[in-house]
Order: sequence, then C-alpha cells, then structure tokens
Amino acid sequence: MIMRHCSAAILLLSLALGSCAPWTVRPIADETNPSADAAALAPAAYADSIWETKLVPAVLNAAVDARVLLDALAASPAEAFARYGHREAGGPPYFIAKGEGIVVDTELASRHGLALVDIAPFDRRADLTIQIGPSLRGNSLRDATGLVRFSDFANQIQFADVGSELKNRVLKAILAPLDKTALRGRAISFAGTLAAEADAKPPLRELLPVRLLVEDRR
Repeated sequence: MIMRHCSAAILLLSLALGSCAPWTVRPIADETNPSADAAALAPAAYADSIWETKLVPAVLNAAVDARVLLDALAASPAEAFARYGHREAGGPPYFIAKGEGIVVDTELASRHGLALVDIAPFDRRADLTIQIGPSLRGNSLRDATGLVRFSDFANQIQFADVGSELKNRVLKAILAPLDKTALRGRAISFAGTLAAEADAKPPLRELLPVRLLVEDRR
C-alpha cells in the first residue's frame, strides 16, 4: 500500500515538472574580472565599452613624462625598463608616456605616417615619433595597461581583433581631425603607448596616441 502511494506521488511530481518551461543556467558574474562580460561582446563593441571609461584614463594616469623617460633611458636602460616598463605575463615591455613638444618634421609618403617631435630642451632634433596613420602598427595600446588580457577572450583571433579595433578608435577619435600636412612647426601635447625597444636610443619610436592636441595658431 505504501509503495502504491509513493509511486503515485512520484508520477504526479514528474507530470508537474514536465509541464514547466525548462530553466536556464546562468554563470555567476566574475566580480574579480569586471571585463569578463565586456569581452563576450564583438571586438568593436568591446573596444567602445572600454575606450573612454577605462583605457584612456588608464593611459593618462600611468603616463610618465617623456623627458623623464628619455633621461632615465640615457642613464640606464635596464633601470628605466624596471621603473617605467609595463609588461604582462612575459610579453614584450611597453612604455606609457606623455609630454609636450614641437613637430620638427612629418613622414607622410608611407601609409605608416609619423610625426617627429622635439621635446624640451629643444634642439630641432626628434626625440619621439608619433604614429599618425593611416596605417597604425603594433599592439602597445592593447597590451601596455594590463586592462585587456588574452585570458578574457576565447581565442587569439578575438584578441587580435580587439587590438585592431582599438587602433581604429585612435584613427577615428584622435587622428581623423588632424591636418597632417600642417603639423610641421606646431606645438603639441600628447599621451600614448609605445614598445620599449632594446636599443633605447632616441627617438622613442612609434607612440600610439590616445591624446594629441595641436597648438591653435590663431
């Protein structure tokens, strides 16, 4: 008799569950990795989600004055790398720099356009080159701050696509408004990221800017 009651109860429970809509299992948000949700977006949407709110502020806050960096490299490249270099998980080292200077020349014949910048004390020689496109090289902007991590993405293709999209933001937000043919002789202020090259000789090469302000001649 007891067995009959148990069987009936089990049957009723099974019917009740069968009439319910299937449930959805959702992962618990990773509070230690706030970029995890954004990394699930398409690369362009992910780049948009971090550009103004996270990446640009991170670069501006971490940037060392370019003259300080140049002097540190002249004194001891190893100490400059240790003090000012940014490196993630055994990857190549990067610098994050800011400053002011005079554009002494531009290189526009190649698609990898450059502005050659003299930093005080001025001697009319380039201490730094800034990438001005239309083609931008390297992934220092993606990798230098530590905000964008390979482990946040499903594969290498997504990681590479995010680097490309961040460079697209530089082209649209920073470089598109520039009249590149009128840069020579102009005073500028800048902030951005660049690879920390082993030879450590001036000029510092190919900074990717997140800020590039040009003196108004009026």
